[in-house]
Amino acid sequence: MSDALTQPPAARPWWAGGLLTSGPFRIGFVATLGVLLALLLGAVIVSLSYAITLIFVAIFISLGLYPVVTRLQARGVSKTGAILIVLSGFLAIVATMILLLTPIVIEQASELIRTVPANLTDVENQPWFVDLNENFGGYLTSLLVLAQDAIADPNTWVVVSGGVLAVGASIINATFGIIFVIVMTLYFVSSLDLMKKSLYDLVPASKRDGFIELAEEIGDSIGKYLIGQIILATLNAAFSFVLLTVLGVRYAVVLAFLALFITLIPIIGPVISTSIMTVVTLFDSPISALIVAGVMIVYMQVESYALTPRIIGKAISIPAALVLIAAFIGATLLGLLGALVAAPLVASILLILKKVVVPRQNLK
Repeated sequence: MSDALTQPPAARPWWAGGLLTSGPFRIGFVATLGVLLALLLGAVIVSLSYAITLIFVAIFISLGLYPVVTRLQARGVSKTGAILIVLSGFLAIVATMILLLTPIVIEQASELIRTVPANLTDVENQPWFVDLNENFGGYLTSLLVLAQDAIADPNTWVVVSGGVLAVGASIINATFGIIFVIVMTLYFVSSLDLMKKSLYDLVPASKRDGFIELAEEIGDSIGKYLIGQIILATLNAAFSFVLLTVLGVRYAVVLAFLALFITLIPIIGPVISTSIMTVVTLFDSPISALIVAGVMIVYMQVESYALTPRIIGKAISIPAALVLIAAFIGATLLGLLGALVAAPLVASILLILKKVVVPRQNLK
């Protein structure tokens, strides 16, 4: 036995007993270590937040693509063939967007930003604005002048973009992120079954069957939801493009491109997209803006009551209030990605509560 431990308590060193093994000092020491470890873990998560976000994007895309693989297998296509077909289609869509749409979107977006001051001046001279401004005692003119000054000030764009270096870094990061997500998505789709089996093997055998059933139900629900949201967003973007093109609205491509991503957010996404299209259309004509707003409101009703039940069905069944709250929290934390994954995450939590927590509570 150590000499330090055989000594009387008063003669023992502080590390051998007393201070670190009992009393308030030990509690404070352990609490301090816990706080330091929590801060260290938080710092690591923050520093890796971008990489973690990209991995989650790839996982959710793969979950959205995998139901297509299973449907192809159900129709007699081999697993390898189904995976190759899905991955080829995914790469073709990404390549089309990058090679064909991106240059047009960048050109129209740059033109829109460049012509915003002139567009605001045109709005100020339109009769409807003059009449409305007179009814408000000239208050709208003051607001318009403030907007024009802010947009014309180079410092505004420096603050918004973070400067030239920040813009360049963002472009590089975005390029890297796209490549990383594509590669990870290809890997996840091709090895999803193996990954699931490895996860299931970690669960005790007595609880494995229940865990597999719940995990498969959650994965299937998320996959159907994501593929359904992509279809709905694509339909919304296509309809928006046709509507804006028929009305002769400038920037139809960039507005439809924005709609494709914004409408991925459930419930509030179409509202945000419609608001943006209406404001931009106002630069051309108030009548066209009213038509865009009216037609898109009608389309949103058709989407909510006719398209969504048919395309998504019962894949995600959660109250609309929870969807809005989850989308707001998700957008605050992770932007568009957070708003998109919020609904399936909430649905997964509700499913776990329904399948696991509630039955256990009923047995008590």
